[in-house]
Amino acid sequence: MEIRFKRIAVLGSNSFTGSSFINYALEKTGAEIIGISRSAEYDPIFLPYLYKKERPKRFEFYKLDLNNELGPIIKLLDKFKPEVIVNYAAQGEVRNSWKWPEQWFMTNCVAIVKFSNALKDKEYLRRYVSISTPEVYGSAGKNIAENFSFRPSTPYAASKLAGDLFLMSLFKKDNFPVVFTRSSNVYGMHQQLYRIIPRTIIYLKLGKKIELHGGGKSIRSFVHVKDVVDATLRIINGGKNGDVYHISDTSKQNEAFSIKELVNMICGMMGYNFEKSVKITKENFGQDYAYSLDSSKIRKELGCNPTISIREGIKETINWIEENWERIKEQPLEYVHKN
Repeated sequence: MEIRFKRIAVLGSNSFTGSSFINYALEKTGAEIIGISRSAEYDPIFLPYLYKKERPKRFEFYKLDLNNELGPIIKLLDKFKPEVIVNYAAQGEVRNSWKWPEQWFMTNCVAIVKFSNALKDKEYLRRYVSISTPEVYGSAGKNIAENFSFRPSTPYAASKLAGDLFLMSLFKKDNFPVVFTRSSNVYGMHQQLYRIIPRTIIYLKLGKKIELHGGGKSIRSFVHVKDVVDATLRIINGGKNGDVYHISDTSKQNEAFSIKELVNMICGMMGYNFEKSVKITKENFGQDYAYSLDSSKIRKELGCNPTISIREGIKETINWIEENWERIKEQPLEYVHKN
């Protein structure tokens, strides 16, 4: 897919989906790309654009913090003049948003207000992609369309929604070129190890019990990261400013299912006994019981059709962990909070 824009800036470039997008855009387009994250680049096993590869010639990384270094970021962008900005930068861990809600609001709302307000008159900017979340809908059930009402249940969801609403107001007032994406649970190789799929695989290999909060009854749908970044590139190329696009796989092979069913599937694929591998713990407060997204809009408008089944994606993730096991064992297996 050839992109019609030639310069892209990616904020949150160290993130799982952000680094995967960079890798995909470098492979599929001739665009020059810069990445901006508050931390130094991670181990290459978590950065697909460096995994078993030489450093890309059309990519430059900059260590800058959106909360504290807005001036240097804007100066960098004014020099690079990106036609597209894709913003993955966020505090994104739901459970811990209850511990430090003010930090979640600073990153997901206040920083976004300052950043987008500083960008609104930049003539070089043609598209700003805001990576949002279906958490803004709360526990909403199945087949949620883009016009569904907002009912956030956590500080994470509320902070993301606050940032989205400001961006939408900027679109209405100044025609700010924002588009929003909201994806089902994204997974695949290179994901943070504390997320449910890699965590389950790793715990099984270590002989540790996998905690099922509330018995694992929460219903979720999953979409492979390669399908997500392909959809994002299609949105950059052909999306409409001011619109929201859901990214999900609602085919029969990838229907929404419970976390318990997911863990059971992984146990079966790896040859472990489910009952002996899990323990039941209490549910997290504010945990949304169920949501799955209706992605018919992006399918009809942009021809986006996910191609990777959940079993194929899990198998690929198992193989990645197996191949990098010695290095993965040295990494933190729990969420590490950064102020």
